[in-house]
Parts: sequence; structure tokens; C-alpha cells
Amino acid sequence: MVFKKDGKQAQLRIVKRHNDDYDFVMEKRVLTLELAVEQNTKVCERLDRSMAHLTQAMADLRVQVVQGHADLRKEIAADQAALRKELTASQTQARQEMITALAENRKFIEQKFFWLLTSYCGVLIAALGFLAKYLIDGFIK
Repeated sequence: MVFKKDGKQAQLRIVKRHNDDYDFVMEKRVLTLELAVEQNTKVCERLDRSMAHLTQAMADLRVQVVQGHADLRKEIAADQAALRKELTASQTQARQEMITALAENRKFIEQKFFWLLTSYCGVLIAALGFLAKYLIDGFIK
């Protein structure tokens, strides 16, 4: 396109130069945007992989938690059984001690009762002896 030299050719060059600058700037922007899109795509892919790993880790953690709860329940049941056994043994021992103490108390009470009964009988016999002596002394006089 060749125009007359009356200024239209100069305007065409300016427009063409302007268009070339605009194309360069736009191409640079497109390349920048393509780079940003590529980087964002990589970041999204990494994020997807990280989320997959996180999801897998959460599933593994849930399994471990369930296993931990089962183990804890087993341990609690075993401890409860051991405590029940110990409590039963302790109750049995306490009962034996109570029976022994009750037998000792009965023996003590029986000893004291027989001592009191013997003392009472002794006093009664002594009193009857004195009464008999006074009665006999009374008849003799």
C-alpha cells in the first residue's frame, strides 16, 4: 500500500507501527496469561494430589482410630475383669476376717458370761451358806 506523500503514508506507518506495538503488547500479555494459566494448572494438580493424599491419610486415621477404640475397649474389659476378680477376693477375705472376729467375740463373750455366771453362782452359794449358818445358828440357840 503505497499512498501519496501527502501525509497519508506517514499516517499508515504510524498506524502500522502502532498496530505492531499493540500486537507485541498483546502477544506479551497472551504469553504472560498462558504462563499464569500453566502455573495455576500445575498448582491445581499439586493441590489435587495433596488433597488425595490428605483424603487417604484421613481414611487411614479413621481406621487407626477405630482400631484404637477396639483395643481400648478390650483393655477396659480386661481391667474390669481383673478389678472384679480383685474385688471378689477382697470381699472374700473381708468376710473371713469378719467371721474370725465374730468367733473371737463370741468366745470372749462366752468366757465373760461363764465367769459372770460362775461368780453369780459362787455369790449365791456363799449367800446360801451364810443364810444356812444363820439359820442353823438360830435353831441351835
